[in-house]
Amino acid sequence: MIKLIATDMDGTWLREDKTYDEAMFVRIFDLMQEQNIKFVVASGNQHANLLTRFPNHVDKIYFVAENGAMIAQGKQILRIVDIPDDIYHLMLNIVDEMSYPSIVSGVTGAYILKKSGQEFYLENYKYYKNLKQIDNYEEVDDRIFKVSIVVPPELMPTIIKDLRYRYPEIGFVAGSANTIDMSTPGMNKAVGLKYLSYKLGIKSSEMVAFGDSGNDVGMLEYVGHSFAMGTALPEAKKAAKHIIGSCDESAVQYKILDLLTR
Repeated sequence: MIKLIATDMDGTWLREDKTYDEAMFVRIFDLMQEQNIKFVVASGNQHANLLTRFPNHVDKIYFVAENGAMIAQGKQILRIVDIPDDIYHLMLNIVDEMSYPSIVSGVTGAYILKKSGQEFYLENYKYYKNLKQIDNYEEVDDRIFKVSIVVPPELMPTIIKDLRYRYPEIGFVAGSANTIDMSTPGMNKAVGLKYLSYKLGIKSSEMVAFGDSGNDVGMLEYVGHSFAMGTALPEAKKAAKHIIGSCDESAVQYKILDLLTR
């Protein structure tokens, strides 16, 4: 019996243009409410950004944001796990060493360096509602969840493997085809689902999850029913029990409808 459905956003629930079939969502959300199934948005994005995706249903949705570091029911924050100061400064050393564009994500905002340029700012504004340009990350006065670096996609496997070897005290996951997310070791979306499992009394075997990237692997392995997109990264496909279509085909929404109307 399904009691909880969790989905990643970018490349999974959202089309490439960052929209989704809102009429279909209303239909499947009503079915979930009728069947007392919890809907969970599980993403590496900011909680504030995720709230804007479902303006008419926020209060009835659970959010596992920042790759599991923030959990909320609607606008109410339930749990926050931020990065210790010493680990955060080690991450900043890695950012300086790598010299790739980067993003720091915190409770009140996300931050990028002015030197990364306006184009980088505008590209990432789509993912971060409260995005600020600063001169130096030492200026940031916030509780930090995650530090990300944007690397050439063809170099991603080599870079992430090297970082994991050199810095075992940091957790590294592929947030997308070209983004490496750094957080506390073991932090992932499965951590958020485990918290909700305890809070809501729902077993992992009663959960369904959808994803497409490295930061979805833990979640896909944790739940009883897992689906990766046909366009997913290899590690996500390996972790999932089933492969479905693409985000532009609204494959997640159609699969949920199928699951709810069997």
